[in-house]
Amino acid sequence: SVCVCASIPKQWDPAPMDVDPRLTPDESLFRLTTEETFLKAIYKMRNNYYTLQDQEWHGINTFCCGGWVILGSNPFWFLITNILTLGPFVLFVVTTFHEVSIFITAGAIAIYSVAQVGLLRAGMMDPGIIPRNTTGRVPVVPLDDYDVDGTPLTFCETCKIFRPRRAKHCRYCDNCVERFDHHCPWVGTCIGARNYKYFILFLFSITALSVYLLAVNVWLITQTYRNSNAPTSMLRFEDAVRNRAVHMAIAVYTFLVFLAVANLAVYHLQLIITNQTTNEQMKETWASRRNPYDKGCANNFCSILCTKVPESHLCNRTVYFNEDDFESDVSPSVPNNSQRMYQNVA
Repeated sequence: SVCVCASIPKQWDPAPMDVDPRLTPDESLFRLTTEETFLKAIYKMRNNYYTLQDQEWHGINTFCCGGWVILGSNPFWFLITNILTLGPFVLFVVTTFHEVSIFITAGAIAIYSVAQVGLLRAGMMDPGIIPRNTTGRVPVVPLDDYDVDGTPLTFCETCKIFRPRRAKHCRYCDNCVERFDHHCPWVGTCIGARNYKYFILFLFSITALSVYLLAVNVWLITQTYRNSNAPTSMLRFEDAVRNRAVHMAIAVYTFLVFLAVANLAVYHLQLIITNQTTNEQMKETWASRRNPYDKGCANNFCSILCTKVPESHLCNRTVYFNEDDFESDVSPSVPNNSQRMYQNVA
């Protein structure tokens, strides 16, 4: 027999466990939750009865709003990034909206809104955290150990799990993250399978916003320069700088931001075209052999940017327990089904 324990929402009694009819009793494989209990869990979660803090947690993350918001290990720098994007934008709108067309202001607001959505989604969601194995038991090697690229799965000594391919343990957040790309201090969290597309959205939209604001401010400064009555070019330039000090500061700031983010955007564009992660590119994982995940430029774009966000392992309510997934005799306390854990890995 198998002793099954799991984190259950407070004030909620789960329905009796049902045996999967497809499995024999000897396999001791049980379905923990039914459709009815799943709906109950969602109801309780929306009413703040259930939070991810109720689970045994080992990573360096901050959970807010009943688990709907998950911040990484650098929430302070995530706040700084929001201030650095919001401050100059607000200053631009306040100082220019009465001088330019409403369409120019609306265009800036639209681009900024897209960038802010990307930043908030990338920095406040589960990047693809893989829960630790806290059972005290050593899991057996998954059946698909040598699939895809012909190399065996790696075992994480910290999380006590066999990591899915392309996953990595982040030393800053202290979690294994699915399709780990990198840890971004400006976003404050890891960039992985679930938030990479939002990180790319933020990166490219903030690049576009920098170009947009730079162009508008340079145009305003140029207009002031041309309309100046000073006798020499240098005096006209000084007059334009003096009368457009705020716009000059915004132009210089946006130019510096453009230099920083444009290079990063081009770099990630190259990674998307070849279907690599930053971690793989830095380690030169595919330098001497073919990348099995590279399906061509168009397919790579679609698979990375146009697919549905993978389901979070932290919010999975349907869990299977298999006694054969462990090698020791200690009873499990959390799910550890190898096939279910790795089935969505590319």
